[in-house]
Amino acid sequence: MKADELRAKWQQYGQERLFNYLKVKDKIGDRFLVSHYEPNDVIVTRGDFPTDIYFLLSGVAVGTRDYEDGNEYDYFQLDKANGSIGLLEILAQKETIIATVTCLTKVDAVRVPAAVVYDWIMNDLELLRLSANLLADDLYRRSGNDGLFYRFEGVDRVRHYLVAYYEEQPAASFIEIHETREKIANKLGLSVRTVGRALKKLREHQEVISHERKLFIGEAEYARLQKNLKR
Repeated sequence: MKADELRAKWQQYGQERLFNYLKVKDKIGDRFLVSHYEPNDVIVTRGDFPTDIYFLLSGVAVGTRDYEDGNEYDYFQLDKANGSIGLLEILAQKETIIATVTCLTKVDAVRVPAAVVYDWIMNDLELLRLSANLLADDLYRRSGNDGLFYRFEGVDRVRHYLVAYYEEQPAASFIEIHETREKIANKLGLSVRTVGRALKKLREHQEVISHERKLFIGEAEYARLQKNLKR
C-alpha cells in the first residue's frame, strides 16, 4: 500500500520530465528572437559560459565531447520535444557548457538569457518541480549506465543502445533508427566495423528490421533485444 501512496503522490505533483519551448512559451511571448542554424553549425561550444538557454522549435542537434584519446563521442540528441540547451548547466550552477552542441539538421531555436530563465524557474513552482524531475531523471539514467563499457561488449553494447533508443521514443510502437553506423560507433566507443558486425547479427536474430538500408525496431524486435541482452 505504501507503493500505491507514493505513486499517487508522483501523479499529484507531476511526472513530466521534458523541459522544452512549450513549457515557457507564454513567458517567452514575442520578447525573444528566433535564431536559425544550418546543418553542422555549432550552437554552443564545450567550455563556454552558459549565458543563454536555447529552446529548439524544429530540427535536431547533437551533443559531442572530445577526449584525450583523440576520439569524439556523441552522447545526447536534442529535438523540439527535449530541446533545451544550457538548462542543466544553470540548474547545476556550473559555469561551463559540458558539451559542444552541433546541428544535425536545420535548426530553429529561441535564445533566452540564462539569468531570465533561471529567475522564471526559481519563481514558478511548476517549473521548479519540472526541473527537479529533469535533474533526477538525468542522474538516474546516467547512474544506470555506469559501467556500461565494462559490463557489455560488442553486440551487447549495441543491444543496450538500441533498447535505450527505443524507450526514449514517446508512445511509439514502431520506430526508425535515425543514426548512422558512424554515429552509433561514436556513442558507444566502438569501431564502425564492430557496429556493422553487431547489426548484421541482430538482423539475423530478428532483433532489428533492415529495409532499404534503414533500420527499424518494432515491439517484437524490442522484446527480443531485451531478452537477449546480458544483464
